[in-house]
Amino acid sequence: METKQHHANKWIINCIRYAGMYVGAIIGAGYASGQETLQFFVSYGYIGIVGTIIAVVLFAWYGTMFMELGHKLHTNSHKEVFTYLCGPKVGAVFDWILVFFLFGVLSIMIAGGGASLNQYFGINLMFGRVIIAVLTVGTVILGFNSALNALGFLSPLIIIATLAISIGTISTNLSGISQAGANMQGLTIAKATPFWWSSAFIYISYCVLPAVPALASIGNGEKDEKLIRKSGILGGSLLGVAILFMVLATLSRIVDVSAMEVPFLEVARQMSPVIGGIFAFILLFAVYTTSVPILYGFSVRFAEDGTTKFKILTLVAGCVAFVAGLGPFRKLVGSVYPLLGYLGLVIMAVGFYKTVIKRPGKKEQANDTTMKGE
Repeated sequence: METKQHHANKWIINCIRYAGMYVGAIIGAGYASGQETLQFFVSYGYIGIVGTIIAVVLFAWYGTMFMELGHKLHTNSHKEVFTYLCGPKVGAVFDWILVFFLFGVLSIMIAGGGASLNQYFGINLMFGRVIIAVLTVGTVILGFNSALNALGFLSPLIIIATLAISIGTISTNLSGISQAGANMQGLTIAKATPFWWSSAFIYISYCVLPAVPALASIGNGEKDEKLIRKSGILGGSLLGVAILFMVLATLSRIVDVSAMEVPFLEVARQMSPVIGGIFAFILLFAVYTTSVPILYGFSVRFAEDGTTKFKILTLVAGCVAFVAGLGPFRKLVGSVYPLLGYLGLVIMAVGFYKTVIKRPGKKEQANDTTMKGE
């Protein structure tokens, strides 16, 4: 009896840990600053709320798919995943495109961390970016896998803090939501794409695509496929629900936060300067939990983890991404993310066809096993 109970407890703990890894790999790039949700959802007004509901479903499915593919293909790299989904030639093209965009997203993380430190603490932008870059490079070089396990347990705290601030803001400012439509008439807010529905799909694809190596690593390291599936659904649902509340909170304060580089930090500050200060550190942690898997995903694509080549490549890549991240955070988000999102739409469509419409039969699974053996 005790053995069964111990097994059940371990299963639940691992489910939460894997879901937390998923959240950690996404949350910094996806929405912790609020600039992303502002451009992809809030900018469309009330209809953007429908987009967040779509996001809940897509986060759960898309992330789970990549975890399961990591388990199926026994890989930590996005290269094998893309090859399986798109074939060797098209997969190779997408492989190199994603390698390029990993730099872009890492640059955004560095710029976002610097902008957060500057906006709330008045720290020099350049110094703030250096802090994020050094922490990211150091973690990847010194031990990504151990860090990933730790992030898996700590990342849900970011979700809890985000939900708490969002719900607190909404509950004390319900009239702000009802007046948001009228208040937005006089504001100029950049839209990520021309249509609200396309923004929802592109948002999910750009969030998840850079995290493919981390998601594949989760699946590759776990034998229980059911556990992987439950973890993906839990992690994706948490991400989607948090976005919904963030969008509502931002709408309620739209006049005050629309011009901010890091809008949700201002939402937190308006609740209380103390809460704002706490969230500033939480935001930096969110950026960190995303930048580490992205840099790892780039380096492990070209070198084996832990080797001298891997460490040198990580250092060089971090330096290049730091230089690329010297641009304004808002503009980087508005340019890099939509482009990455369009690439992700293709992968999303192919993944849906390959894993849902054309489910692998016994013959195909046998071929996959043969190919892996070769």
